[in-house]
Amino acid sequence: MTGATFPARVRSNKITMPIFSILRDRPKLCFFHLPRTGGTSLAKDLLFRNFPRWRWCHVNYDQHLRPLDGAHDPLRWSKLRQAAIQVLAGHMPFGFAARLPGHFEHITFLRAPVARAVSDYYFLRRNPSNPASAAARRLSLIEFVESDHGSSNNCYARWLSNAAFGAHFSSDAAMLETALRNLALCSFVGITEQFGLCAQRLCRKFHLRPYHASERNRNRATPPEFSLSPQERDIIERRNWLDLTIYSRVLEQVAA
Repeated sequence: MTGATFPARVRSNKITMPIFSILRDRPKLCFFHLPRTGGTSLAKDLLFRNFPRWRWCHVNYDQHLRPLDGAHDPLRWSKLRQAAIQVLAGHMPFGFAARLPGHFEHITFLRAPVARAVSDYYFLRRNPSNPASAAARRLSLIEFVESDHGSSNNCYARWLSNAAFGAHFSSDAAMLETALRNLALCSFVGITEQFGLCAQRLCRKFHLRPYHASERNRNRATPPEFSLSPQERDIIERRNWLDLTIYSRVLEQVAA
């Protein structure tokens, strides 16, 4: 998938000064989409709607930086096309935006780690194209989490530190330190459980048109009748103690 095309006056390489001015004056946004945190709705219902299609780029990289499911790969784009990106959003290594022209303000959303892990399990059960789908359909929730499939174990720590993309650390504490340091570089951190309120704050901060939720882009995975047992909760919490630390820090900052 090559992505959206440019308007005629951009394809001609004769970009007028007003477009350069817009690119310079408005902040570029990088939405670092952590799995199962409501990111599809944020990207499609809010961020992408605020800009022409040729001004946004949706990415979805695997751990080897290969684009998945036909997503864009801006590393293969021309410098001119890269420079036009106003919104970069999706699954990517933290700091990926530094490979593109201009300065990007980073934003992300976090969800309660236990609920996020459960959602990851049920999401994978119904998505056979994902490498972890077979395990999710074969194993119970406890077995799935204990076997470290999908992003069920310390997703935030692994993604924010780039361990999910091959970075190595001498200890969990070192990974957590790096994850917290990178999280602190984000200009905006929202909470999925307060999605509507955080979306409003995001719009005010970056002067975006208001957010309007779309059921089409809500990607609910956990069955409404699901009930977490004490044993399941205990195991998920033990396997996600780094994420629980990160999430509690964010809640403290939001409340401050």
